[in-house]
Amino acid sequence: MKVTAIKAILNYLEQEKVKYIFGIPGGPLMPLYDALYDTPNMVPILAKHEEGAAFMANGYARVSGELGVCCATTGPGTTNLFTGAAVAYTDSVPVLFITAQVATAAFGKGAFQETTGHTINVVEMMRHLTKFSVMPPTEYKIPEMMQSAIRSATSGNCGPVHLNIPTDFMTKEIDCVIPPSESYHVRNQSFDRIGIKEAARYLLQAQRPAMLIGNGVNTARANQEVRDLAEKLIIPVATTPKGKSAFPENHLLSLGVFGFAGTPLADKYLLSEDVDVLLCVGTSLSEVSTHAWDQRLNPRLAMIHIDIDPEQIGRNYPVTIGLAGDAKASLTEILYQINRDLKWLTYTPRLNAKDIYFFKKQYQTFINEEKMYAEDIPLKPQRLIKDLRDSLPIDAIVFCDIGNHLAWALHYFQTYLPQTFFHNFDFGAMGYATAGAIGGKLAAPTRPVISIVGDGCFTMNGMEVATAVNYNIPVIWVIFNDARLGMVYHGQQLQFKERYVASSFQRVDFVKVAEGLGAQGVRVERPGELKQIMPQIIASKKPTVIDCLIDAEEIPPIQSRIHALNRFFGRNSLGEKLNAKKDI
Repeated sequence: MKVTAIKAILNYLEQEKVKYIFGIPGGPLMPLYDALYDTPNMVPILAKHEEGAAFMANGYARVSGELGVCCATTGPGTTNLFTGAAVAYTDSVPVLFITAQVATAAFGKGAFQETTGHTINVVEMMRHLTKFSVMPPTEYKIPEMMQSAIRSATSGNCGPVHLNIPTDFMTKEIDCVIPPSESYHVRNQSFDRIGIKEAARYLLQAQRPAMLIGNGVNTARANQEVRDLAEKLIIPVATTPKGKSAFPENHLLSLGVFGFAGTPLADKYLLSEDVDVLLCVGTSLSEVSTHAWDQRLNPRLAMIHIDIDPEQIGRNYPVTIGLAGDAKASLTEILYQINRDLKWLTYTPRLNAKDIYFFKKQYQTFINEEKMYAEDIPLKPQRLIKDLRDSLPIDAIVFCDIGNHLAWALHYFQTYLPQTFFHNFDFGAMGYATAGAIGGKLAAPTRPVISIVGDGCFTMNGMEVATAVNYNIPVIWVIFNDARLGMVYHGQQLQFKERYVASSFQRVDFVKVAEGLGAQGVRVERPGELKQIMPQIIASKKPTVIDCLIDAEEIPPIQSRIHALNRFFGRNSLGEKLNAKKDI
């Protein structure tokens, strides 16, 4: 079958069930948009900035579990994708970036916006931000490269890939017979049989076990396997900040978040000297997940680490058993092995429900819990988070941007269902959730999708509200408006003795901004207001910006982070303002 090369690309994407392509058109990319005119099952979403488009594709992929697709023209269109590619790479999100290039006849001649090896080489630059970055040498290689790109993006440790296509290649006809998707995909079902048996043996012998689970559990959709294992052996479970929502936080065995803005409960359990077997699943054990690699996290007897990327195992903590493989497959096999062993073993869990209940009664889940019920004005952020949680159904999906509001949400916003809380804390790109929530809503059209953002984050990518308005995508943005770069401000307060520099700015009226972009704008200033208005906002099915005026002087639960910075990086003393009790 003869089709144009760009039509072959779209045929592959249709086979992968791609419904949306996020991006911004430009001259060399126009053959793609022209081909989309005849592809009714695939909708182009016109973003306001290529970074926003990349974040939308990321949000779509994370919520749907499918491939996200983003496109950009040559030159600045492609370079504007770099942060979006880096976020997807850091968080192992499968996103295909399709970028245009000037015609091959113009290579090396100084063509407008040329970004080939003769000038600014975007293929090489993207190679450092993706798993796979190529320019096809001829249009005939495009089908083969599409297969490689899709396989790389969705197999093993998933991640972004990049195809840079000269504009003249796009319109040339090629022979293209598309094989079935399964013929060029790799299924993530690997596991280590010997290691599985040893891991099961250690877990059955454990006197005081624990589990620390990360975003890899969400990526692998291994949430039920984690729960089955925890309930079978009575194992308390903590999540990393990036793994939040991987385990229900209203479960008896939940310790909440461990690491940045985590719970004192998780710290007390995991950093005690009592834990003898620690099972870590789908986490790189990074700085924010371990209180800057606190050595007290090492268990007395055995560290078992499961990760699809073998380079993460043993990198930051020595392991007793390292299981390189898919989290879902590995946990399934561990459960199978435990059930097999229990046919001949006499086994009584060392912990029981009463032990866990009394432990959780003894220690705090929240810091300053009374502020979750405060009636103060300006509105306490702790109360705002509680009002938000109380106003949303349990299946609501939350995207959270980077800043103090992430610390508030990680600590005070409890999650109950898998894949309901997303952020990009490892790379830490501000503006991610502002745009990413739009892609997330397209992937889950029947569920409320909320973007928790700070005023600093919103001013970076807030124009994407107009994108949501243009396509009637009813995302709800909840802005923590304190006229600050809050995390910078409080960092200067706690670490640099209140020497404030470039951390405050004029308060923005986001109600007017929202209305100017065609969205609903609502202001919240008092405790309880958000809870009252949220049902009507959800029912309206309109893009809505909620401008929440909060107390700028409230310090988020970052004390453990500050202590970790001091200990590990030798930062300045905490200053006199830090009177809060240590969480660790």
